[in-house]
Amino acid sequence: MAVNWTVVSTLIELVGALVVVVSLWYVGRQIRQNTQAALASSRQGLLAADLSLISEYITHGIDPHLIGDDVSLSALDERRFTWIVIKAIRIREFAWHQLQCGSLDEASWESYMAPVPGIFSTRRAKKILDFYTGNPTFMDILRARVAKPVANETPAPMAKTAD
Repeated sequence: MAVNWTVVSTLIELVGALVVVVSLWYVGRQIRQNTQAALASSRQGLLAADLSLISEYITHGIDPHLIGDDVSLSALDERRFTWIVIKAIRIREFAWHQLQCGSLDEASWESYMAPVPGIFSTRRAKKILDFYTGNPTFMDILRARVAKPVANETPAPMAKTAD
C-alpha cells in the first residue's frame, strides 16, 4: 500500500490551520477578559476614592453639600474643607480621563458628576475652582456643571391618606 503524500500534506495543513484558528479565538477571549478586568479595576479605584471622600466627610464633619457660606470654620477646618473639595475634583477628573479613554461608561460618568452642583453650591467652594489647575477641558466641563442649578434635595412631603 502506497502512501499518498499529497493527502497527508493536505491533512496536516488543515490541522495546522484549525490550530491557528483555535489559538486566535483563545487569545481573543483572553484579551476580552483582561480588558474587562482592567475596567473593573478602574471602576473599583474610583469607587474606593469616592468612599474615602465620604469617610472624610463623616470623620471631620465637613461636607461641602451642608456647610453654607454663613458657617464659620476654624482655620484647620477651612483647610480640610478646601482639600476635601479638591479631592472631590480630582476623583471626578480621574473619572473624566477614564471616560475619555473608554474605561468608564457614560452612565457611570454621569453618576460621578451628579453631586457636583451640590458640592459647589457655596461661594466658599466655588473659590476653590479659581486656584485649582486641572485639565482645561475637564475644568470647562466642571464649571458648566457647577453653573447648573442644584436640584431640590429635600423630599416632597407625603400626602395625607385617609385611614
